[in-house]
Amino acid sequence: MIAVQQLDPALPPAAVFAQLDRDVQRLVVATKTLYNGNWDDCAEDIRRRRAGKPYLFKLSVSIPDDLEWLGRLKAYEAARGEPFDAQTSDDHPREDLR
Repeated sequence: MIAVQQLDPALPPAAVFAQLDRDVQRLVVATKTLYNGNWDDCAEDIRRRRAGKPYLFKLSVSIPDDLEWLGRLKAYEAARGEPFDAQTSDDHPREDLR
């Protein structure tokens, strides 16, 4: 299990992204790619899927505490005032995240 950690807003997005577990990195890329970087939309989609309601994407990211991670990632971006977007564009190969 990946422990949800505090993300240090003093560090630039590239440094934080590089320290994240691979599955959490995939969650960042999926949110950027599928939800246009909107953490709330991704979280809502995950909640809807779990509740058996219609949802947009079934992510193949296996993080048991994914909603907590989404909250931490959103808080980091808000504190930093800078998204992860620039760090995830072409640095990682595209994967089917649905």
